[in-house]
Amino acid sequence: MASIKYKVSIENPLKHQFRIQISFVPNTDKLMHISLPNWIPGSYMIRDFAKHVLELKAHDASGELAIETISKNRFAISHNQQEVTVTYLYYAFDMSVRKAYLDQEFGFINPASALFCVDELKEQTCLVELEKSSNPIIAKWQPASGLTGVEHNDSFAWGHYSAKNYLEFTDYPILFGELDIAEFEVANTPHFLVTVGQHFGDLQRAAKDLKPLCQYHIDMFGGLPKGVDKYLFLTMVTDSGFGGLEHLNSTALVCSRFDIVKQEQEIDDNYITFLSLCSHEYLHTWNVKRLKPKEFIPYQLEQEVYTKQLWFYEGMTSYFDDLSLLETNTITQQKYLEILAKTFTRIEKGQGQLRQSVTESSLHTWTKFYQQDEAAPDQIVSYYQKGAAIACLMDLIIKQESQGKIALKNLMQKAWDLYGKEQIGTTQEQLEDLFKSFIGIQNHDLLDDVLYNTNKIDLTAAFTRSGIELSYQSQQNATHAQGIVENSTNNWLGCVVALNNGNLVVKQVLENSPAEQAGIAVNDHLIAIDNFRLNNLNIEKVLSTVSSKTTTVHYFRKDKLYQAPLTVEESPEFVASLTIKDAEKAKLWLG
Repeated sequence: MASIKYKVSIENPLKHQFRIQISFVPNTDKLMHISLPNWIPGSYMIRDFAKHVLELKAHDASGELAIETISKNRFAISHNQQEVTVTYLYYAFDMSVRKAYLDQEFGFINPASALFCVDELKEQTCLVELEKSSNPIIAKWQPASGLTGVEHNDSFAWGHYSAKNYLEFTDYPILFGELDIAEFEVANTPHFLVTVGQHFGDLQRAAKDLKPLCQYHIDMFGGLPKGVDKYLFLTMVTDSGFGGLEHLNSTALVCSRFDIVKQEQEIDDNYITFLSLCSHEYLHTWNVKRLKPKEFIPYQLEQEVYTKQLWFYEGMTSYFDDLSLLETNTITQQKYLEILAKTFTRIEKGQGQLRQSVTESSLHTWTKFYQQDEAAPDQIVSYYQKGAAIACLMDLIIKQESQGKIALKNLMQKAWDLYGKEQIGTTQEQLEDLFKSFIGIQNHDLLDDVLYNTNKIDLTAAFTRSGIELSYQSQQNATHAQGIVENSTNNWLGCVVALNNGNLVVKQVLENSPAEQAGIAVNDHLIAIDNFRLNNLNIEKVLSTVSSKTTTVHYFRKDKLYQAPLTVEESPEFVASLTIKDAEKAKLWLG
C-alpha cells in the first residue's frame, strides 16, 4: 500500500507562514477528498482550523487540478488517477498548544490543526519530511518531535519521519527553533525536556526534578505503555504563558520565562506549577491517550463527541499531578495542603456546583466549560477541580477502609489493566463499578451523590478520620478570587478587578454579592466607595474604613456614571484551609 507523503517547510517566519505539501496516489477513479479536523483530542472545542489555510492548490504531472469546497474544512479534488500533489500556506500565529505558531524566534505545529487528512487514505502510512529552510533567520534551528525517524533514530534532525496513519500523525506535535535540550533516562527509556525561547533557569535542574515524577507514574501503572520508546516535553517559553496538551509520546507545553529555576535556587510557586503541569501531561500518557472513554475510540474529529467520563480522566489526573510532587518529596506536606486547599476554594466560591453535576460538566464541556465567560463560577463546576476533589475523597476512603493497604493508585492500575493496555475503553458504568469495588458498599450512595447530584461536595468527615481539619473561612481579600491577606478587613465586594490604563475594571461579579446587588457588572470602572476615590492600592483600605452597613459606590458603565447603594457584608466562608491535627493518623494518607 502506497504512503501519503507530507513535506513541512518554514516559508516565512516574518509572515508566520508554513508551506505544506501533500502527495498521494488516488485509490479510486472518483473524487478524492481532503479535510482538516474541527477539534483535537484533549481540547474539547470546535476550532475551525481550516480558516488559516491560504493558497490551496492541487496538481499532477499534467497540470493543475480542480478543487471544490465541500464544507468549511473539506475539499474535493478532481484527478487523473496519477499522483496528486496538494500545496498550501498555513498562517501560524496562535501561541497555544492547540494550533500552530511561527515567528523569528521559534515555530510549532500541532498536526491536527494544519495538516490535511486524505480521507480515502486515512489508514495509510504517513511519511513526513521536515525540510530545512535556507532562510538565514532560522539557520540554527532544529526540529523536535516524537515521530519515528526513517533511517535514523534522531528526534532532532531535519529529514524523514513516519507515522502509522493520519490519526496517529496528529498525535506528534513538532517544535522548531534553537533548542535547549536536557536528556534524562527513566525506565531505560530516554526522556527529553526541550525548550525554545529564552528562559532564566537551569534545564538540567528541571530534568533532575522531573525524573522522579515520571518514575512515580510509571510505577503506578506498572511500566510505560507499549511502544513508548522515548518521551519529549516540548516547551514553548514566553512572557507569561501557561498550558499543556498530551500526546502519545510527548506533551506540548507553554510556560513563562521565569517558571524554570536555577540550579541552586529554592523551589517557588511558579516552578511548582510548571512541575505539576509536566506531571499532569505525563500521566495522560496512560490516562486519556490509551485508557479513554469508549466514545473516543476511534476519535471522530469532524464533530463533537460527548462523554460523562471527564471527571475521571481529568479529575484523577489533576489529583495525582500535585500528589506526585508530595510523594516524591519535591514539595512539603504543608505546601501540598495549601495547593489542595486552593482547589477546594475554587469549587466552593461560586454557585456552580449547586447548578451542575460533575457528569453534566463533562457532557457540556464543548460549550459551558471550554467557552467560559465571567459568570462561570456561578454557572458551572469544573470536572478538573471537582474531579480532583472526588479523587481525594475516594483516596481517603480507600486508604481508611483498607488500613492503608491499598490506595487510589491501585484502582488506577486496575483500570489500566482492564481497559487501557489493549485500549478497550471505558463506559461510565464500568468506572462506577470499579470504584464501588474499592470503596465498600456503605460508600456506594456517596459515590452516586458526588457524581450526579448538585450538592456541595463535603470532605470534612473523611479528613477528620485522617487527622486533618478541613475548614472554610471568609475571604479576607475583598476583590480577588482566592487568597487571604493578613490583617485585612472581611468587608467584601464579591467582584474581581484589574488595573487597566489606570482604571479599576471589573472582571467578574459573583452571584448574590454586594457588587451584584449594587448593579455592578463586568467591564464597569469602579470610581469611589463611600465618596473616596479608588485605586488599585487603596481599595482594601477604603472598604475597611466604611463605618456604616450601607454606603454608596460610584462606577462608570461605558460613558455613563452610576451611583448606587452598596451594602457592605462579610464574605461567605468559602476559602478552604487544611491543618494536620493528628500527625500519626495523617500518615495513613500523606505518608
